[in-house]
Amino acid sequence: METGMIGATNSATSAATSGTKTGPSNTIDKDGFLQLLVAQLKNQDPTSSSQDPNAMVQQLTSFSSLEQAQQTNTLLQGLQSQNTGIFQAQAASMIGKKVEVDGSGFNLQSGQASMNIYLNSAANVTFTVKDAKGNIVATLPQGNLNSGKATVNWDGKDSSGNQLPDGAYAVSVTATGPDGKTAVPFQTSLIVKVDSVAFSSSGAISVLSGTNTFPLSKVLGVSA
Repeated sequence: METGMIGATNSATSAATSGTKTGPSNTIDKDGFLQLLVAQLKNQDPTSSSQDPNAMVQQLTSFSSLEQAQQTNTLLQGLQSQNTGIFQAQAASMIGKKVEVDGSGFNLQSGQASMNIYLNSAANVTFTVKDAKGNIVATLPQGNLNSGKATVNWDGKDSSGNQLPDGAYAVSVTATGPDGKTAVPFQTSLIVKVDSVAFSSSGAISVLSGTNTFPLSKVLGVSA
């Protein structure tokens, strides 16, 4: 390639590069703010009566506030990361323990499952257990239970006495008053063994028990 052609090519490249423009931005960091402030100082005329010293003081104050806000944000991000690590360590300590989680159902493991019910008043209670297909596999009448907390255990056997496989079973609950018609308000919770703990990139923490996953916010208590 001839020298003239090389020169022409370089000139074209320089022109294309210099013609490239950066789009406007709606935000500015503290470095950009300081550059604007310095440029303003360079172009000020101290002898001009139009100069407002109060405006300069306000701009300097704004720069200081911006810098402090960014430092505070950095500090808060560091504290958030530290707290996330603490929460993860605490959640990991639950592995192998039994926890009470908000919800209903039987999580059958090794032929054993438990579920809690909290009654607003004394009631006649019946648990109806269903498999994953929605079939009724067992009916567990509990008789009259007092108000407050009661724990219902299930050995995993169906209505014919056959042992059912481990897994998750849905439970529907009926609680009626002395007249046998009036529904009594209640809340239910599960007792499950924590097999593992999962952490997501968003910071969410979940406990896993068998095939079930519960967010940490659903954990009501931990036992040995």
